[in-house]
Amino acid sequence: MVNLQQFLRNLNTVGDTRDPIRSLWRNVLIVALEDALGRHWHNKNIQMVSYLYVKSAREYFLEPNRDFKTVCEYAGFDHEYIRMKVKNYFRKEENGRVER
Repeated sequence: MVNLQQFLRNLNTVGDTRDPIRSLWRNVLIVALEDALGRHWHNKNIQMVSYLYVKSAREYFLEPNRDFKTVCEYAGFDHEYIRMKVKNYFRKEENGRVER
């Protein structure tokens, strides 16, 4: 089982975290991942809006795009590696093998 908290913690502690700019961009990735997991959209009155928002946030990780590549570079990560890890996490989540 994959634990979300551990995944997020690892994302922010890989390599040299003493660089405040790199740390900032890592936190941008963490917030984007939380958005893709629907953490900020729990209002049941707007389910359709939240579904579309989460879908769009997931596409940021799953579909190749220049913004994602740039953010990963600023964070000190290989964008292809991060995309692979997030895809695996989403796949495990869909199969019910994820701890939150």
